[in-house]
Amino acid sequence: MKEILKKNTQILFIWTVAWVGTFAILTIGSNELWDSLTLTKIGLVINFAVGIGMIIANKNLFNYYDELQRKIYLEAMALTLGLTVVVGISYEFSFDSGIINSEPETEYLIMFIAISYIVSVLLNSRRYK
Repeated sequence: MKEILKKNTQILFIWTVAWVGTFAILTIGSNELWDSLTLTKIGLVINFAVGIGMIIANKNLFNYYDELQRKIYLEAMALTLGLTVVVGISYEFSFDSGIINSEPETEYLIMFIAISYIVSVLLNSRRYK
């Protein structure tokens, strides 16, 4: 069972690196390497497809978690989703109402999601073990 879990973790890692890589190529390419809307659309479709593959790999990994691991990760995902909705809406409203001057950037929200998830997993792991 541990070998299957390790294999599925590696598969998820590969899909995640592929998704980040295709997104980086898409972002850099559309801004600096090409001036073609067609190439950008193709890159976006590829990135979306790889993202779906990453989601499926994550779901498949979940199928091999034991009950405690599922609880840890599910609670981390729930907390991350809740925090993202609350912080994201507050962030956007702060700009719309003039509290902040700079337009909200998606990159900041993505970093917030990643940090929230990692911290939630670490705290849940500590709490339940």
